[in-house]
Amino acid sequence: MPRPGAPALAALRSAIDRIGKDGSVHALATPPARAALGLAGLDAALGGGLKRGAFHALRPAKPGEEPAATGFALACALRLAAERPLLWVRQAMAEREYGLPYGPGLMGFGLDPARLVTIEAADARAVLKAAEEALHCKALGAVLVEPWGMPKAVDLVALRRLVLAAEASGVSALFLRSGGPELADPGATRWAIAAHPSASAFGPGLPAFRVTLERGGQAGPQEWMMEWCCERRVFRPAPSGARLPLSRDGQAETVTPFRRAG
Repeated sequence: MPRPGAPALAALRSAIDRIGKDGSVHALATPPARAALGLAGLDAALGGGLKRGAFHALRPAKPGEEPAATGFALACALRLAAERPLLWVRQAMAEREYGLPYGPGLMGFGLDPARLVTIEAADARAVLKAAEEALHCKALGAVLVEPWGMPKAVDLVALRRLVLAAEASGVSALFLRSGGPELADPGATRWAIAAHPSASAFGPGLPAFRVTLERGGQAGPQEWMMEWCCERRVFRPAPSGARLPLSRDGQAETVTPFRRAG
């Protein structure tokens, strides 16, 4: 029996891609080239939104801001992936320092845990290898890459391989640095992330971030304060100040800061 030619194989792969989990055939929608984040000024600075099929570098603005950087990276991954699955490749040291993803917390953040696949890699070299392989899988929406510290394996050559893989497949790469000094990277954008005060005075409010777009904007480095609307899975401008609880007479109460005993 003769082997099928390239056009027949391409048609077969396309037909398989359109088969849904229920066995019926669905149209495989191609998402737009850019994912709007939700803030008009930021989306305009990005030329319409965050570019899909590109490499984006993110880092904490200072030590201690790693949880905020992780939250922002996950939110961006959700915007980029549309409804496709996400892959998170983490070095084992990052998991020891910051813990494992918590299912109910992810659900409250707007990410169905069933859409997230996580890989724990022993070292940075294994992280980069797994991430590069994953970026060739067009079924994924985004790959979050999280090595630890400043290993020698993370160099411009290794990062360039991730850039080329993302561009070839259209799968977005989000490179999250959990520690170590700043690193030159060939990404489309580079971000520095810090936490911003929540607008709620009665318990946890929406996740809020102070975001600096260091590279990739049309008007140079700029800073935004934003919050993540978990229900709609989109960013919106953060209120100008945290809301203080009101007393019975309608006046804002004085919030006494915590003091260390002794």
